[in-house]
Amino acid sequence: MHRRCELPLALLVPLLLLATPACARAEVPGPRSAPELAAGGEPEHPGHEHAIPGKGHESGAPDPAQRVGPAAAWAALWQVRDSIAADVDEGRLSEVHPKAERLTPLASALLESSHDLAPERRARVESAVKQMPKAADLLHEAADAGNGEATRRELKRLDGLLELIRAQYPEGALSGGAGSHHGELREPQSDALEGGARHLHASRSLAQVDLPAAVTLRVRATEFELVPRVIELRAGEATRIEFENDGLIEHALVVKAPDGAAEWIHLHAVAKATDAGTFRLEQAGRYRLFCTVPGHTEAGMVGELVVRGS
Repeated sequence: MHRRCELPLALLVPLLLLATPACARAEVPGPRSAPELAAGGEPEHPGHEHAIPGKGHESGAPDPAQRVGPAAAWAALWQVRDSIAADVDEGRLSEVHPKAERLTPLASALLESSHDLAPERRARVESAVKQMPKAADLLHEAADAGNGEATRRELKRLDGLLELIRAQYPEGALSGGAGSHHGELREPQSDALEGGARHLHASRSLAQVDLPAAVTLRVRATEFELVPRVIELRAGEATRIEFENDGLIEHALVVKAPDGAAEWIHLHAVAKATDAGTFRLEQAGRYRLFCTVPGHTEAGMVGELVVRGS
Protein backbone atom coordinates (compact mmCIF):
# COMPACT_ATOMS: atom_id res chain seq x y z
CA MET A 1 0.00 0.00 0.00
CA HIS A 2 1.45 3.33 -1.08
CA ARG A 3 1.39 6.35 1.16
CA ARG A 4 0.68 9.76 -0.49
CA CYS A 5 3.31 12.37 0.25
CA GLU A 6 1.91 15.88 0.68
CA LEU A 7 4.37 18.80 0.51
CA PRO A 8 3.56 22.09 2.17
CA LEU A 9 2.71 24.88 -0.27
CA ALA A 10 5.66 26.93 0.98
CA LEU A 11 8.04 24.21 -0.30
CA LEU A 12 6.09 23.41 -3.46
CA VAL A 13 6.32 26.94 -5.02
CA PRO A 14 10.14 27.16 -4.97
CA LEU A 15 10.37 23.67 -6.48
CA LEU A 16 8.04 24.70 -9.30
CA LEU A 17 10.13 27.80 -9.96
CA LEU A 18 13.30 25.71 -10.16
CA ALA A 19 11.59 23.40 -12.65
CA THR A 20 10.46 26.30 -14.85
CA PRO A 21 12.70 26.91 -17.89
CA ALA A 22 14.64 30.18 -17.80
CA CYS A 23 13.00 31.40 -21.01
CA ALA A 24 9.58 31.19 -19.38
CA ARG A 25 10.81 33.40 -16.54
CA ALA A 26 12.12 36.09 -18.92
CA GLU A 27 11.32 39.56 -17.69
CA VAL A 28 8.50 41.24 -19.59
CA PRO A 29 9.34 44.81 -20.61
CA GLY A 30 7.27 47.35 -18.74
CA PRO A 31 5.35 50.22 -20.34
CA ARG A 32 7.43 53.21 -21.40
CA SER A 33 7.21 56.70 -20.00
CA ALA A 34 6.62 59.83 -22.08
CA PRO A 35 10.35 60.76 -22.21
CA GLU A 36 11.17 57.23 -23.41
CA LEU A 37 8.54 57.55 -26.14
CA ALA A 38 10.05 60.86 -27.20
CA ALA A 39 13.51 59.30 -27.37
CA GLY A 40 12.20 56.74 -29.85
CA GLY A 41 12.88 53.09 -30.31
CA GLU A 42 10.38 50.27 -30.07
CA PRO A 43 10.46 47.41 -27.57
CA GLU A 44 10.91 44.00 -29.14
CA HIS A 45 7.88 41.73 -29.09
CA PRO A 46 8.70 38.37 -30.69
CA GLY A 47 5.84 37.11 -32.77
CA HIS A 48 4.12 40.48 -32.99
CA GLU A 49 4.01 42.85 -35.93
CA HIS A 50 4.30 46.63 -35.61
CA ALA A 51 1.30 48.75 -36.51
CA ILE A 52 1.02 49.41 -40.22
CA PRO A 53 1.79 53.09 -40.95
CA GLY A 54 -1.28 55.08 -41.85
CA LYS A 55 -3.65 52.54 -40.26
CA GLY A 56 -4.17 54.34 -36.96
CA HIS A 57 -2.33 54.62 -33.68
CA GLU A 58 -4.51 52.73 -31.25
CA SER A 59 -1.54 50.79 -29.90
CA GLY A 60 0.03 54.01 -28.67
CA ALA A 61 -2.30 54.52 -25.70
CA PRO A 62 -0.28 55.09 -22.53
CA ASP A 63 -0.51 52.77 -19.53
CA PRO A 64 -2.36 54.60 -16.72
CA ALA A 65 0.16 53.11 -14.28
CA GLN A 66 2.92 55.04 -16.04
CA ARG A 67 1.33 58.50 -15.85
CA VAL A 68 3.67 61.47 -15.90
CA GLY A 69 3.03 65.10 -15.13
CA PRO A 70 1.63 67.41 -17.84
CA ALA A 71 4.89 69.38 -18.04
CA ALA A 72 6.98 66.27 -18.75
CA ALA A 73 4.48 64.94 -21.28
CA TRP A 74 4.30 68.32 -23.04
CA ALA A 75 8.09 68.63 -23.12
CA ALA A 76 8.39 65.18 -24.67
CA LEU A 77 5.73 66.02 -27.26
CA TRP A 78 7.50 69.24 -28.22
CA GLN A 79 10.85 67.48 -28.35
CA VAL A 80 9.47 65.24 -31.10
CA ARG A 81 7.78 68.14 -32.88
CA ASP A 82 11.02 70.18 -32.85
CA SER A 83 13.00 67.18 -34.07
CA ILE A 84 10.61 66.84 -37.01
CA ALA A 85 10.99 70.56 -37.78
CA ALA A 86 14.79 70.13 -37.79
CA ASP A 87 14.48 67.19 -40.21
CA VAL A 88 12.33 69.31 -42.52
CA ASP A 89 14.91 72.11 -42.32
CA GLU A 90 17.72 69.77 -43.31
CA GLY A 91 15.75 67.90 -45.95
CA ARG A 92 15.79 64.62 -43.99
CA LEU A 93 12.22 63.72 -44.91
CA SER A 94 12.90 60.00 -44.61
CA GLU A 95 13.35 60.46 -40.84
CA VAL A 96 9.97 62.12 -40.29
CA HIS A 97 7.81 58.97 -40.41
CA PRO A 98 9.01 57.19 -37.24
CA LYS A 99 8.90 60.45 -35.30
CA ALA A 100 5.40 61.29 -36.49
CA GLU A 101 4.29 57.88 -35.21
CA ARG A 102 5.24 59.00 -31.67
CA LEU A 103 3.01 62.09 -31.67
CA THR A 104 -0.23 60.29 -30.81
CA PRO A 105 1.05 58.24 -27.84
CA LEU A 106 2.72 61.36 -26.43
CA ALA A 107 -0.43 63.44 -26.85
CA SER A 108 -2.38 60.63 -25.18
CA ALA A 109 0.11 60.64 -22.30
CA LEU A 110 -0.50 64.37 -21.89
CA LEU A 111 -4.24 63.80 -21.79
CA GLU A 112 -3.87 61.00 -19.23
CA SER A 113 -1.85 63.31 -16.98
CA SER A 114 -4.37 66.14 -17.20
CA HIS A 115 -6.86 64.92 -14.60
CA ASP A 116 -6.63 68.27 -12.75
CA LEU A 117 -7.96 70.27 -15.70
CA ALA A 118 -11.48 71.65 -15.56
CA PRO A 119 -13.86 69.21 -17.29
CA GLU A 120 -14.63 71.51 -20.23
CA ARG A 121 -10.93 72.19 -20.84
CA ARG A 122 -10.01 68.52 -20.58
CA ALA A 123 -12.78 67.76 -23.10
CA ARG A 124 -11.14 70.20 -25.54
CA VAL A 125 -7.77 68.55 -25.05
CA GLU A 126 -9.37 65.14 -25.60
CA SER A 127 -11.00 66.38 -28.82
CA ALA A 128 -7.64 67.67 -30.09
CA VAL A 129 -5.87 64.43 -29.16
CA LYS A 130 -8.45 62.50 -31.19
CA GLN A 131 -7.38 64.53 -34.22
CA MET A 132 -3.70 63.75 -33.67
CA PRO A 133 -3.61 60.39 -35.54
CA LYS A 134 -4.90 62.03 -38.72
CA ALA A 135 -2.47 64.94 -38.35
CA ALA A 136 0.42 62.52 -37.84
CA ASP A 137 -0.62 60.40 -40.84
CA LEU A 138 -0.87 63.41 -43.16
CA LEU A 139 2.52 64.62 -41.96
CA HIS A 140 4.42 61.40 -42.54
CA GLU A 141 2.58 60.66 -45.80
CA ALA A 142 3.78 63.99 -47.20
CA ALA A 143 7.31 63.25 -45.99
CA ASP A 144 7.24 59.70 -47.37
CA ALA A 145 6.32 61.16 -50.75
CA GLY A 146 9.39 63.39 -50.59
CA ASN A 147 7.26 66.54 -50.82
CA GLY A 148 8.97 69.16 -48.66
CA GLU A 149 6.37 71.87 -49.25
CA ALA A 150 3.49 69.58 -48.29
CA THR A 151 5.40 68.38 -45.23
CA ARG A 152 5.88 71.95 -44.04
CA ARG A 153 2.21 72.62 -44.60
CA GLU A 154 1.18 69.60 -42.53
CA LEU A 155 3.68 70.55 -39.82
CA LYS A 156 1.99 73.93 -39.52
CA ARG A 157 -1.39 72.20 -39.26
CA LEU A 158 0.08 70.21 -36.40
CA ASP A 159 1.26 73.45 -34.79
CA GLY A 160 -2.28 74.78 -34.85
CA LEU A 161 -3.50 71.64 -33.10
CA LEU A 162 -0.76 71.89 -30.47
CA GLU A 163 -1.54 75.55 -29.87
CA LEU A 164 -5.18 74.63 -29.26
CA ILE A 165 -4.05 72.05 -26.69
CA ARG A 166 -1.62 74.44 -24.99
CA ALA A 167 -4.29 77.10 -24.57
CA GLN A 168 -6.32 74.82 -22.27
CA TYR A 169 -3.70 74.79 -19.49
CA PRO A 170 -3.15 77.48 -16.86
CA GLU A 171 -0.09 79.65 -17.32
CA GLY A 172 3.02 77.79 -16.21
CA ALA A 173 1.30 74.40 -16.01
CA LEU A 174 3.25 73.06 -18.99
CA SER A 175 6.62 74.54 -18.05
CA GLY A 176 9.31 72.89 -16.02
CA GLY A 177 9.50 69.58 -17.87
CA ALA A 178 12.94 68.48 -18.96
CA GLY A 179 13.70 70.01 -22.31
CA SER A 180 10.53 72.07 -22.28
CA HIS A 181 10.31 74.94 -24.73
CA HIS A 182 7.25 76.34 -22.92
CA GLY A 183 5.18 75.93 -26.06
CA GLU A 184 7.39 78.03 -28.33
CA LEU A 185 7.28 77.08 -31.98
CA ARG A 186 10.46 76.21 -33.82
CA GLU A 187 9.56 77.06 -37.39
CA PRO A 188 11.29 75.37 -40.34
CA GLN A 189 13.75 78.10 -41.32
CA SER A 190 13.40 77.52 -45.05
CA ASP A 191 9.71 78.38 -45.00
CA ALA A 192 9.14 80.89 -42.21
CA LEU A 193 5.74 82.45 -41.69
CA GLU A 194 5.09 86.13 -42.22
CA GLY A 195 6.58 87.94 -39.26
CA GLY A 196 8.52 84.92 -38.01
CA ALA A 197 7.47 82.19 -35.64
CA ARG A 198 5.49 84.54 -33.42
CA HIS A 199 2.45 86.56 -34.32
CA LEU A 200 3.35 90.22 -34.92
CA HIS A 201 0.87 93.08 -34.79
CA ALA A 202 1.62 96.04 -37.05
CA SER A 203 1.49 99.40 -35.26
CA ARG A 204 -1.00 100.74 -37.82
CA SER A 205 -2.33 99.18 -41.00
CA LEU A 206 -1.91 101.15 -44.23
CA ALA A 207 -5.63 101.24 -44.99
CA GLN A 208 -6.71 102.28 -41.50
CA VAL A 209 -8.36 105.71 -41.33
CA ASP A 210 -9.80 108.00 -38.67
CA LEU A 211 -13.09 108.67 -40.42
CA PRO A 212 -16.74 107.93 -39.64
CA ALA A 213 -17.65 104.53 -41.09
CA ALA A 214 -20.31 104.35 -43.77
CA VAL A 215 -20.88 100.63 -43.12
CA THR A 216 -19.88 98.00 -40.56
CA LEU A 217 -18.79 94.44 -41.38
CA ARG A 218 -18.41 91.67 -38.82
CA VAL A 219 -16.07 88.69 -39.05
CA ARG A 220 -16.02 85.89 -36.48
CA ALA A 221 -13.08 83.57 -35.80
CA THR A 222 -13.12 80.05 -34.36
CA GLU A 223 -10.72 77.07 -34.54
CA PHE A 224 -9.93 77.19 -37.41
CA GLU A 225 -12.33 79.18 -39.54
CA LEU A 226 -13.26 82.72 -40.55
CA VAL A 227 -17.00 83.42 -40.81
CA PRO A 228 -18.00 84.63 -43.32
CA ARG A 229 -15.20 83.50 -45.58
CA VAL A 230 -15.92 86.27 -48.11
CA ILE A 231 -16.55 89.91 -47.21
CA GLU A 232 -17.22 92.81 -49.56
CA LEU A 233 -16.69 96.56 -49.34
CA ARG A 234 -16.67 99.49 -51.75
CA ALA A 235 -13.46 101.13 -52.92
CA GLY A 236 -12.93 104.53 -51.32
CA GLU A 237 -15.63 103.97 -48.68
CA ALA A 238 -14.67 104.01 -45.00
CA THR A 239 -15.72 100.64 -43.58
CA ARG A 240 -15.59 99.51 -39.97
CA ILE A 241 -14.55 95.87 -39.53
CA GLU A 242 -15.29 94.19 -36.21
CA PHE A 243 -13.25 91.05 -35.65
CA GLU A 244 -14.79 88.83 -32.97
CA ASN A 245 -12.70 85.95 -31.66
CA ASP A 246 -15.15 83.30 -30.51
CA GLY A 247 -12.38 80.70 -30.30
CA LEU A 248 -10.24 79.38 -27.48
CA ILE A 249 -6.90 80.85 -28.61
CA GLU A 250 -5.72 84.09 -30.21
CA HIS A 251 -6.51 84.82 -33.86
CA ALA A 252 -5.81 87.56 -36.40
CA LEU A 253 -7.44 88.95 -39.53
CA VAL A 254 -4.97 90.25 -42.11
CA VAL A 255 -5.09 91.54 -45.67
CA LYS A 256 -1.75 92.15 -47.35
CA ALA A 257 -1.10 94.89 -49.87
CA PRO A 258 -0.47 93.64 -53.44
CA ASP A 259 3.31 93.93 -52.93
CA GLY A 260 3.02 91.36 -50.13
CA ALA A 261 5.15 93.41 -47.74
CA ALA A 262 2.79 95.89 -46.10
CA GLU A 263 -0.56 95.17 -44.48
CA TRP A 264 -3.73 96.97 -45.53
CA ILE A 265 -5.76 95.44 -42.69
CA HIS A 266 -4.57 93.86 -39.45
CA LEU A 267 -6.88 93.03 -36.54
CA HIS A 268 -5.92 90.78 -33.65
CA ALA A 269 -7.93 89.45 -30.72
CA VAL A 270 -7.26 87.08 -27.85
CA ALA A 271 -9.84 84.41 -27.01
CA LYS A 272 -13.37 85.73 -26.41
CA ALA A 273 -12.38 89.32 -27.31
CA THR A 274 -13.05 91.71 -30.19
CA ASP A 275 -10.78 94.03 -32.15
CA ALA A 276 -12.10 96.64 -34.58
CA GLY A 277 -10.92 99.36 -36.93
CA THR A 278 -12.06 101.55 -39.79
CA PHE A 279 -10.40 100.98 -43.15
CA ARG A 280 -10.57 102.48 -46.62
CA LEU A 281 -9.21 100.63 -49.64
CA GLU A 282 -8.90 102.52 -52.88
CA GLN A 283 -8.00 99.68 -55.24
CA ALA A 284 -10.76 97.37 -56.47
CA GLY A 285 -9.97 93.67 -56.64
CA ARG A 286 -9.97 90.39 -54.75
CA TYR A 287 -7.59 89.94 -51.86
CA ARG A 288 -6.72 87.12 -49.52
CA LEU A 289 -7.90 87.18 -45.90
CA PHE A 290 -5.91 85.03 -43.46
CA CYS A 291 -4.82 84.54 -39.86
CA THR A 292 -1.10 85.12 -39.24
CA VAL A 293 -0.88 83.15 -35.98
CA PRO A 294 1.54 80.25 -36.73
CA GLY A 295 -0.22 77.22 -38.17
CA HIS A 296 -3.67 78.81 -38.45
CA THR A 297 -3.61 79.66 -42.16
CA GLU A 298 -2.60 76.08 -42.97
CA ALA A 299 -5.37 74.82 -40.69
CA GLY A 300 -7.98 76.60 -42.83
CA MET A 301 -8.24 80.18 -41.52
CA VAL A 302 -8.39 81.83 -44.94
CA GLY A 303 -10.97 83.84 -46.82
CA GLU A 304 -11.39 86.56 -49.41
CA LEU A 305 -11.90 90.31 -49.35
CA VAL A 306 -13.74 91.66 -52.41
CA VAL A 307 -13.32 95.39 -53.04
CA ARG A 308 -15.96 96.65 -55.48
CA GLY A 309 -15.36 99.65 -57.68
CA SER A 310 -17.13 102.79 -56.48
